[in-house]
Amino acid sequence: MPEYLAPGVYVEEVSSGPPPIAAVGTTTTGMIGVTRRGPTEGPPTLVTNYPEFVRAFGGSFDFGPTFARHRDLPDAVRGFFTNGGRRLYVSRVVPATATAAKATLTGGMITRLRTDALDGATTAALATTRGLRTGSVLRLVMEKNGVTTQSANLTLSSYDRATDTVTFAPALAAGVTFEARYTRVLSNVDGVSGTGTVTSLGGPTSAKPATFGVVASSVGSWGGGVRIGVGYRSAGRAVVRHTLMSTASNAIPVTSTAGFYPGAWVEVSFGLAAGEKVYRKVTQIVGQALVIDGAAVAAGAWNPVAPVTETRIVSCEFDLELSWTDPVERTAVTERFTGLTLENVPGRYYVDQLRASSLVLVDITVAAPAATHPFFFPSPADGLADSLTTPGIDGTAVPTAAEYRGTEVAPNRATGLLALEKVDEVALLAAPGVTDVAVQGALIEQASRLMDRFAVLDPPMSSSGGPASLDDVQQHATNFDTRYAALYYPRVEVLDPVSGLPRVLAPSGHVLGVYARADNTRGVHKAPANEVILGITGLEQTITKGQQEILNPRGINVLRDLRTDRRGFRVYGARCLTSEQDWVYVNVRRLFIFIEESLDEGTQWVVFEPNDHRLWQRVKDSVSIFLEGVWRDGALMGEKKEEAFFVTCDRTTMSDDDILNGRLVVEIGISPVRPAEFVILRIGQWLGGSSVAEL
Repeated sequence: MPEYLAPGVYVEEVSSGPPPIAAVGTTTTGMIGVTRRGPTEGPPTLVTNYPEFVRAFGGSFDFGPTFARHRDLPDAVRGFFTNGGRRLYVSRVVPATATAAKATLTGGMITRLRTDALDGATTAALATTRGLRTGSVLRLVMEKNGVTTQSANLTLSSYDRATDTVTFAPALAAGVTFEARYTRVLSNVDGVSGTGTVTSLGGPTSAKPATFGVVASSVGSWGGGVRIGVGYRSAGRAVVRHTLMSTASNAIPVTSTAGFYPGAWVEVSFGLAAGEKVYRKVTQIVGQALVIDGAAVAAGAWNPVAPVTETRIVSCEFDLELSWTDPVERTAVTERFTGLTLENVPGRYYVDQLRASSLVLVDITVAAPAATHPFFFPSPADGLADSLTTPGIDGTAVPTAAEYRGTEVAPNRATGLLALEKVDEVALLAAPGVTDVAVQGALIEQASRLMDRFAVLDPPMSSSGGPASLDDVQQHATNFDTRYAALYYPRVEVLDPVSGLPRVLAPSGHVLGVYARADNTRGVHKAPANEVILGITGLEQTITKGQQEILNPRGINVLRDLRTDRRGFRVYGARCLTSEQDWVYVNVRRLFIFIEESLDEGTQWVVFEPNDHRLWQRVKDSVSIFLEGVWRDGALMGEKKEEAFFVTCDRTTMSDDDILNGRLVVEIGISPVRPAEFVILRIGQWLGGSSVAEL
């Protein structure tokens, strides 16, 4: 009871009426199977359209004959969304022998031309002049149409710090133009000395130092297509106030400290010749001065050397652009990371930044390069982008039934079907194209045990991989007797994005899309049958009415080609794989799942409430209001709501023993609508009166 201890006004919120019960979703689908790429552990990935699926898992693929019966998932997902699906959780399955692509990136100075370098030229515009100075040696390498063209070693005589244009000798050979889009620029600049001056460790083609390693974010051959582009930038730029450096000091006065930070490597350029460009690390910022590590800078040591008129200081960071293009869909996945450092600087440390965001393409394998100065920043061999040179493989065998079922690798890191079990929103299940009895049995087992989802099964193939005969599919159906699954036959034909030719595909993805469309337009009580199948070009087999008369009573739902009746391709069955006549129809089973799950979630407030007649009435009213809405939507029989359902919660449903043991018992009865599967029109000659006579 509330306490009122002092005079005043007390505002209180009170509930009016019974707590409402919200309807749960019925179309959220979970699928498991083999994909080109994507996560294999942890929570399943939610996608709401096909492009999202391609971004996370890749599009259609052809892993050859090994995966011929396990490659249907991407096309099934396309069919799901084409037919009206909206929300799909995907759990990728991989064989144990699959591996991930990886590579170790290298440092050094390799850059690109910004503009074409014409024959006979003695100047070139570069993407960056970081590390270059008078005396540096460059070599231009152009790779075009399978032909490699190299310049002679070019020695820099000067460079423009503002435009990154270099002047060199000798001039480029006559008759050859180095095109920027095909040309990388090698240099002999590979590091800095202990005093911070630029060093040369060899010629332009010498081996470059290793920096850090990367590995594809998931297993599979797809990782070989990942490209890692590198760029260089400066977050902080300033001019050294060299006139204030009258004594040796580590505190460098600058015109602005904006963009600088402790741990930043800085490039100090006070001339063009060797030794007039140095690299030091900032340890702290004090007022308008940058405090650097190492030996103190002597007075006048960093004074500008003609023709340079000012001493510039800039911070050194690098950018990474990770990209992968689906080879079939041609959809690009790109991730950009800017302002990175090898130093462990909060907000800039490359390990933290990539691991926080780059779960789509790569992860870091080596977190500590031999050095952290800018010449250990990654530098692609072509000056543009690196690839993962150690290839990944998709596996040497298809996933086993155990791998489809999945395991709990670690807390919140389940695999396969077990991962989908942890997603409460999932109402429909499928493993497109997988007809192994153990895998389909696992789908049924999960649906039956959780009692909140329904499985759609695909028909088997013949032993040769061709279409299953009527005997084959009937024999396959005898493996199951469940009210929580339905089997559809035959398979459908679609255009293969890989070959451009027709190919046969498991129907479950398209059928689940039909389920979602029927639920969203009519309701879960509407049988998902006599509905057009979109996104297919044909059926693997044409089933006649006579053949369907054999299959339908056995709970095998037939897909029919009704184009001769101008009705297209249609789902023409709505039966569960069960021998229980009360549960023969898909829509009846799914209606009960919908109502049971809605009541389960909507009555959680009742737990630990005082168990007396007041609570009983509130529960009864709450459930009755919900069921009345279901009846008004057309899901229950009866012209009056009293004919459609009843809710009892009183002394007739609970004994004293129930009450003493904390049990509240509610009895609910509903009368579901069933589909008009057989439409019988009796026609005869009318002779008057109230009946007809057949002649």
